[in-house]
Amino acid sequence: MKKIFILVIVVLTLGCAAAGVPHTNDPEKRLEFAYQLMNTPGRGIAAERLGLQSLSEFEAAGNVYGEAEAHTFLGLFYKSSAYREHKDFYVSHGEYDPTSEKSISHFKEAEKAFEKDGDYWGVSKVIFAMGNAFASEKDMKNACSSYKESLDIYRSDKNVFIGRVHPHNPNFGSYEEMVESFIQLQCGGV
Repeated sequence: MKKIFILVIVVLTLGCAAAGVPHTNDPEKRLEFAYQLMNTPGRGIAAERLGLQSLSEFEAAGNVYGEAEAHTFLGLFYKSSAYREHKDFYVSHGEYDPTSEKSISHFKEAEKAFEKDGDYWGVSKVIFAMGNAFASEKDMKNACSSYKESLDIYRSDKNVFIGRVHPHNPNFGSYEEMVESFIQLQCGGV
């Protein structure tokens, strides 16, 4: 009887896409959990669900910065292996996009929200991510254009420090160095 009870618990737990994720009503925490799940094999569907819930709650609260960050997450998610790993699930629900268009559309929404919020480092960040989405489609013209626009915005007078530091690849000393390196490698330094 004890084995059957344990088996039922295991099956129910595995059946819940967000199993093991602490419950929270805080959309920022939920977004943090979504990033963690996106980087955990087999947890992509739960990651998407948390990202979409966060976006909905940020929109309802009128939290423009939160909306920008949620759209950024979704843009990253829809071009990630976590999304592609569940292709059959998304195909069966008519929601699979084999291109990066779904990703790019979320980056465009994030760009608008960051701009509305006055966070031009955030604008630069999502335009850079959009460049990576274009590059994954082998659209180097739009990728390089995005990288250069990202760097121009980052260096512009609009990019005034407002108390937020956006992450960048730790293999680079700064955000600016990272974008410059991508331009050099992907675009021939043009």
